[in-house]
This record gives sequence, C-alpha cells and structure tokens, in this order.
Amino acid sequence: MALSQEDPLTEFVALLKAEGRKGVLGLDCGQGSDGLLFVRSGIHFTGVDPSEENIHSARARGLEASVAAAGSLPFADSVFPSVWAVDSLAGLPPEEWDDVVRELGRVAAPGAPIAVVLPEQGLPEQGLPEQGPGFTVLRSPA
Repeated sequence: MALSQEDPLTEFVALLKAEGRKGVLGLDCGQGSDGLLFVRSGIHFTGVDPSEENIHSARARGLEASVAAAGSLPFADSVFPSVWAVDSLAGLPPEEWDDVVRELGRVAAPGAPIAVVLPEQGLPEQGLPEQGPGFTVLRSPA
C-alpha cells in the first residue's frame, strides 16, 4: 500500500484506526512531532531515536521514548501493533537496510503495518519493490 506524499501520517493513522490498532513504534522519532499526532489520534506511541538530545525533547513533550539504534531495538519479538519508520532507511547506508528491515519485522506483531520511505534502490531481497522512493506500508511476516 502506498501512502500519499502529501500527508502520509494522516493516512497511516486512518489505516491503524480502521484495523483497530492501538499502538505504534516510532523509529527515529526525533523530538516527537509525529508521536504527538499519534497520541492526539488516540494511538499509544513508543519512540526510539539514536540521539539522547532528541529523546530528552520527546520525553519533555510527554512521550514514551528511549535511545536506541534502528538495527538493534531493545524490545521483545512481535510486541508492536504497527511501526512508523519513515525516516529510518533513508538516512542509512544501503548496507544497513536489510538489518533494519529484519529488526522492524522482528518487533512488529504478525501482519502489522510498517510505514517506511523506500530508498531509490528498493530492497528486492526483502520483498520491497525496486521502484523509486516513496511512502509505503509493508506488512510484517504473519
């Protein structure tokens, strides 16, 4: 499923609500702007970011957030009903994409939607199309 370039967050929230999903992991959450939108929409938000400064800012906004790298998340398997990871692949070198996609699939519940921005090259070995960049929703393995 592709999300529009204009407002992918609103579309993703609508998808989560339509599927009855009550929580989301926000990867590379920054200072929590997207997290606040999820919370205001009634969806529990858990954010991670590699920057301690960003996590302090997110927590100051009342968000649950932890310092963590995208390729090694401090969570059990299959715990998140959805994942918002739109910035996680684009900022990484291509040799790290596989590890991040595997890690997202590990922490996402079976069949959970995972929103990402596809890099130019795509990840055909992970089932991602080889098309150009854009917002898309993947599904964790069932």
